[in-house]
Amino acid sequence: MDQVLEITSNDHIIMIDKLCKRILGHPETLGRITKGFVKEAKDVSLEEIIEIFKGKKDQEGNYYFQQLNNVIDIPHH
Repeated sequence: MDQVLEITSNDHIIMIDKLCKRILGHPETLGRITKGFVKEAKDVSLEEIIEIFKGKKDQEGNYYFQQLNNVIDIPHH
């Protein structure tokens, strides 16, 4: 029973993680966050920021961004 609860809990964590990434990965959401918190983007219009962030769409039509080669993944995150 403990194993079933652990698997179910892990599945929920993975699902929440994917949904959060989908929300934050949307160009309009990310553009508004950037406009509000990045001082270099203060004088850039929201439309320009959104155009910069528009990436590719997956098969379901959700936006995603390719990871740069120089970005190092942190293990266990």
